[in-house]
Amino acid sequence: MFTALVPSVIFAQTLKEVAKFDLPGPGGKRFDYLTIDDGDHYLISAHLAAEQTYVIDLRTNKVIATVTDTPGLEGVEYVSTAKEVLHIQCA
Repeated sequence: MFTALVPSVIFAQTLKEVAKFDLPGPGGKRFDYLTIDDGDHYLISAHLAAEQTYVIDLRTNKVIATVTDTPGLEGVEYVSTAKEVLHIQCA
């Protein structure tokens, strides 16, 4: 038998909008994969249907780089020790 102690009141966390900005590329297309570079304050966003990946400076909310020709992404990850973005594709 497993017994767990659970507080009688569970507080729900809610999301709150902290910024809003436009991104380049065709409108109405999906943004499927996101990751953050905490050290440099960058958001890396894979725009799957547009086959582009954007690097957004979170201090200014501006796109500072666009990586084109990134079709078929299945994920994106930032490797802080190498300061590189990995684009993950499945065959």
